[in-house]
Amino acid sequence: MVRILSILPGAVGVICSIMLIGSLIGVSLPEESSTIPQVPCEVDDSEICFIAMTEVINPPMIFGLLDIDLEIKWSETTEAWFAIVETEAYVNCPPDIETKITECTADDVEEFIIVGGADEEDGTLSWDIGTEKYHIITGGREGADIGDMQVLTTKGEISFDWKVEIILVTISATLFIGAGEMAFPIRKLFDKFRNQ
Repeated sequence: MVRILSILPGAVGVICSIMLIGSLIGVSLPEESSTIPQVPCEVDDSEICFIAMTEVINPPMIFGLLDIDLEIKWSETTEAWFAIVETEAYVNCPPDIETKITECTADDVEEFIIVGGADEEDGTLSWDIGTEKYHIITGGREGADIGDMQVLTTKGEISFDWKVEIILVTISATLFIGAGEMAFPIRKLFDKFRNQ
């Protein structure tokens, strides 16, 4: 009867091991592409390059258990750039409700940039999403004009946070040892060999 009951912790240990292996391999989200307008660099024939900003993005608390790597790629690397900024940037540079364009330049939000920015010239932005609120901003470079479009591609990869992976390793090992002890008690095996 005890050996039959040992199947339960063993099965849970197998499930934890499968989750751990899946986390180590990682789960890739499908790539998504969309065509979006560029932010013009010259407004009213000036050389001021304003920026556009999304509304606040508030990741759920469950993201604290995950390691989510977001990758953003854009096609017009010579005419546009992207960045992730803290919410303080939104307070200082609130965007227009319709156009999402602010009255700020890259210099005005530089201190709030988490990753990316006007110096990012390879057209790729990679960021590990946590649980803090953030905004995505974009700006134009010299030559970007009203009506210009670009292709924006996003993809992500998800796995468990390393702390969760350690917990899974510990739980799996404990359950396997417990299941083995229930099915084949070491003391009984030791007594059996000793009495022979």
